[in-house]
Amino acid sequence: MVSDKSVAYLGCIDPHHIEGDMDEIAASGCTSIVLTVNESDWNYYRKARKAIMEAARARGLKVYLNMHGFGIFASSWPSSSYLLERPEACQLFNTGRRTTLACPNHEGFSAWLKDRIKEVVEEFGPDGMFWDEPRFQDSEGWPQEWACRCESCRRAFETKYGKPLPEEVSPEVLEFRQESLLRFLKEVIKVGKEVGGGESVLCLMPWDRTGREPKLSPGWYGVVDWEPFVEIPELDVFSTDPYWIHCQPFEYFESNVKEAVQLAGRYGKKCQIWVQAVWIPPGKEAEVRRSLLAAAEMGADMLAVWSFRGEPGSHVLDLGGDTELIWEMVKEAYRSL
Repeated sequence: MVSDKSVAYLGCIDPHHIEGDMDEIAASGCTSIVLTVNESDWNYYRKARKAIMEAARARGLKVYLNMHGFGIFASSWPSSSYLLERPEACQLFNTGRRTTLACPNHEGFSAWLKDRIKEVVEEFGPDGMFWDEPRFQDSEGWPQEWACRCESCRRAFETKYGKPLPEEVSPEVLEFRQESLLRFLKEVIKVGKEVGGGESVLCLMPWDRTGREPKLSPGWYGVVDWEPFVEIPELDVFSTDPYWIHCQPFEYFESNVKEAVQLAGRYGKKCQIWVQAVWIPPGKEAEVRRSLLAAAEMGADMLAVWSFRGEPGSHVLDLGGDTELIWEMVKEAYRSL
């Protein structure tokens, strides 16, 4: 049985609009929101984010905080203020090109992030923390171009393996990248729990651990095996986002959902499945409803949609689908569950 039905809410900086949005979300069948808080929100718009939390809770909605774009999580839009000031903390491609993500092996970044986690939790008091798509920077040139070969990574690799970090991808490089992300996430998830951040949710992208992707070899974003991440003691919910409607057959969605549900259950964790309400081509709007209902049938404990009303203001995420119809599909599915 589905215990939580959520939607990502990117919010707004004008509190005047919040009440209406929360009314609509509560009426849609949602039981929670995943509220993005990026560095710009934290540095300039905390009042608006607190107003969103208060309005959501007044309507019985739980609030999961997504530290979206804090160095390494999810999108690098808007840019990380921390990395603009400290470019040495950025991941580096093996070609020497600087990326827009922070390196999980950079001690200064890790210390800074842990301090921000404590402050964010103290300020907002969320019901849960949502750790969104941590990864090594991808490249169209993978595997010839890959990250990270910064000084911190080279030093850590040599300490572990007793030899220099290669310039080309190797089995040891793949292992090192996964273990670097795993160590980093164990630390930050533990901090979130210790300071009162509530339920911990980790979302890992499904691409590509098995070689199922014809154009990608396993490990392109750093994760080659979900299981060690699901085992993290402080993790409550394992989550993934197998977006398929714009680029994959339904079997891609189905196989990843089944794997995530089975793996989470094996370790006594809940499983959350994300369904896209963005990148929807015309005529594919009903696939949003189909995906939500299918995930529930396959045993997902929690469902979530990215994002509220199909994020109609984004030209990047718009493939021509009818965002009003997309949102109706979300509401129909949620109200039926």
